[in-house]
Order: sequence, then C-alpha cells, then structure tokens
Amino acid sequence: MADSSSIIETKTLDQFYSSLQSKEPNVRLDCFSKLEDYLSDENNSIECEDLTGFINGLLKWVESSNYRISHNGLRIVEQLLERLDSYEFESYLENVSLVTLDRLGDGKDQIREAASHLLLKLMKAFTPQRVWDFIQPVSFENKQFRIREEIQRLLVQTLNEFGASTIQLNKLVPLICKLVSDSNGTVRQQAIDTLVEIYRHVGEKVRGDIAKRDIPEAKLKQLYDKFDDVVASGRMIAKASDTTDDYALVIP
Repeated sequence: MADSSSIIETKTLDQFYSSLQSKEPNVRLDCFSKLEDYLSDENNSIECEDLTGFINGLLKWVESSNYRISHNGLRIVEQLLERLDSYEFESYLENVSLVTLDRLGDGKDQIREAASHLLLKLMKAFTPQRVWDFIQPVSFENKQFRIREEIQRLLVQTLNEFGASTIQLNKLVPLICKLVSDSNGTVRQQAIDTLVEIYRHVGEKVRGDIAKRDIPEAKLKQLYDKFDDVVASGRMIAKASDTTDDYALVIP
C-alpha cells in the first residue's frame, strides 16, 4: 500500500493534459485555477510527456475569444516560461511570440496589457532582438490598427526596460515613419510619440534619418519641435549630439 500511495503522489503536468485540451470553457476555467496553483509551487514537477502538445494547448487558450480563457492562457504561459529552462522553451519561442503578438489587437485593455507583459518577459528570458525578429515583420503593417498602435507602445517599453542598444532600431524607424501618416488617428499619434522616445534614447541621428523619410512637412516640423522640447526639458537619455552606434542607422 505504501508503494502504491507513493506512486499516486508523484504528480506531473500530465495530470492537467486532458483538461487543458478540452474545448469546454468551464473545464478550462477549472483547470486554470488548479494549474496556476500547481506551477506556483516550485517543488512540483514540470515534467510532461508531450510538452509540445501541452504548450500548443495553452496557445489555443490564448487565442480564445473568451476573455477569461485568453487571459488565463497568457498567465500560464508566463508561469511556464519562469519554470522551464531557456533551452527547453526555446523551440516554442517563435510560436509563442506570434500568438501573443496577435493579442495586442484584442479589444480589452487587460488582454493587451497581459500580452505586452509576456512579450517583455520573453525578451528578458532570451534577448529583445530575438523576439523582435519574430514580431516585427507582422506588426507595423498589420491590418488591425490596435496592433499597429500597441507594437509601438511595446517598442517604447523595450527601450525603457532594456535600452536602445538591445534592438536594431535602424530597421524599425522607417516603419514607424510610415505610421506617421497612418489612416488611424491613434496610430499616427503613437508614431509621433514613439519617434520622440527613440530620439530621447538615441539622439541627433534620429533627426537626420527621419528627414529622409516620406513624412509630410508639417508632421516633420512637429517632430523637430518635440525633439527640441525634449532637449530643453533635460529629459534626454542620449546626448543630443550623440553619434553612438546604438542606432546603427542611417539607411540610404
């Protein structure tokens, strides 16, 4: 009896597998609370016979139209990221990044915030550039205006948390310059704010580069005025005359 009891007490992620794969919302919601508690205890094993299937099941949660299930999925993926070694998680990095990016277009603030938080966690676990290599090609020209807006907010968060030297801004600035003339007003305003933030981190190379872009003259003047305001207010991170290679810029 003792041996049998010992076997029963040995728990792994496999015990949640069938509930995780269920399409029934109530089953998923019940599974979440138990799985969250399980992963919160570092003494619990994270072994799983089919980790790929487990993570794919979680990504189905993230993609769900049900707000609670989607939010729960983002939370559990974050917990797994914290528990798994980076080499174990690495093969899922691209898929997780892209599915999470798509939630930046969600109509609920809480989902967009949770998605941004997870993307930043992924950047910390690996590198900002690795994550941006996955999400950049499908974000700045995305059909969903919220994704075009939120990807810029994420870039600002990346700069503030990790610094300008951690990402290839020379590839991103031309895309943001295009968004200055976006059809959506909030996207246009965010593009202005994002370029100002990049200037704050990088310095005068930004001013020289955006002059080469197809930005309307009135918008360009607005940007220059905002750059000058940042310098005058003492909010610059880089020196205004900085020629650092952080920007690696200027694209012909």
